[in-house]
Amino acid sequence: MVSAILPRRLGAGAAAVPSVLRNRTFRRYWLSQVVSMTGTWMQQVAQSLVVLSLTTSAMAVGAVGIAGSVPLLLLTLHGGIVADRYDRRRILIATQATLSVLAIVFATLVAGGNIAYWHIILLSSLLGTTTAFELPASQALVPELVDHDELPQAIALNSAAFNAARLVGPALAGIAIAAVGLAGAFAANAASFLAVIAVLLSMRGRRTPPRDVPASARQAMSQGLDYVRQQPQLTGLIGLAAATSLLVFPHVTVLLPLYVTAVLGAGSGWVGGMLSCIGFGSLLGALTMLKSGRSPRGAQRRIRIATAGLALGLGGLAAARSPYVAAPVADLLAFCMSLGMTQIATPVQQLAPDELRGRIMSVYALAVTGTTPIAVLLIAGLAEVIGQPWTLLICGIAYAVATGALFALFLRRRLAPAPGATAIAARLAMSATPSSIKAGRTLDSEAPAPFGTSDR
Repeated sequence: MVSAILPRRLGAGAAAVPSVLRNRTFRRYWLSQVVSMTGTWMQQVAQSLVVLSLTTSAMAVGAVGIAGSVPLLLLTLHGGIVADRYDRRRILIATQATLSVLAIVFATLVAGGNIAYWHIILLSSLLGTTTAFELPASQALVPELVDHDELPQAIALNSAAFNAARLVGPALAGIAIAAVGLAGAFAANAASFLAVIAVLLSMRGRRTPPRDVPASARQAMSQGLDYVRQQPQLTGLIGLAAATSLLVFPHVTVLLPLYVTAVLGAGSGWVGGMLSCIGFGSLLGALTMLKSGRSPRGAQRRIRIATAGLALGLGGLAAARSPYVAAPVADLLAFCMSLGMTQIATPVQQLAPDELRGRIMSVYALAVTGTTPIAVLLIAGLAEVIGQPWTLLICGIAYAVATGALFALFLRRRLAPAPGATAIAARLAMSATPSSIKAGRTLDSEAPAPFGTSDR
């Protein structure tokens, strides 16, 4: 079954696919991620239904999300240290296996009718803890599988896979739940991790470059944070990701159903329609990145367009009073969010030396996912006090001001490593441990190359 999903050759259609998919190792890994993410969305739908069957308290429903998010906030930076210290492939095998076991526990409890609210809180916390170590390792592994000039396509494909799974997963969850019950969606998710594990096991002969990481977790974390601080472009890009997560994500991921019913006065059918608009716009944004050029100037222009579109999109939703007006605005918002976040992730990867990649990607993951519980609480609380339209408008203005300041302070020059970036990385490593030079190899040998020189 796994070999059917993960083909060894592309066949006659090879010329029509992105060039990075001609890389057999990445192609199989990416296809396994498509399978796994689809299963994850199936489980999320089933878990929501299980929670609603146990409680109607909004606070209790929100507590489940917080239980899964708090471990990300607390442990993601440590996950980055682990991703730099050990073989990332083995970390992912362990985390994928753990996630599969947790899904099996969910399925067993649901099938037996023994699921309780505290089970969901505990399992959500364990899922969040595992994800805190899975995310940095997963993001740091991708550059090891592709050539440097293929990295933008690889990141765009990962984004497209996520958004495609978001569209397909809930539909498959509905089919599985109708056929075999809620436990079927959890069981499908448990099985989906086998595809990833199979591909990771097939990489057994791949060499992992040695990386020096201080034994002290504090020193190791300081290396990554100091490198981000001393690279203005990294600081600006991660700041943009954090601003998007704080001011935009809550409206799209949590509060949209309430906006449709309470502000637009539309029914539940429009809730599904608006969520479909979000999914379609996000997928279109990711696919647009596949066709985009690779010049630093083009990358910076796309980020500017995306951030401007997000500010305008929030303002448009604030002004809309009809779902027929709000739907295309939601499309624009989702398109810009997907385009912007995919484009931001690309230079973050390219500016990160391999010695520090896990820790730098953990800082990025923390900015994107770790701030979510705080953002949801703040934005939901503000909407409760002044209403969603005013909250959307305030967030749009705040986002425009924040992104404008980040561009002015950190992102005025083209997106490429700042002068002396490799020397900074090497100095940070050598200041933390005297064994940073092994067999004549320093961090300079793993320095990130510029973004590229030409558009395609």
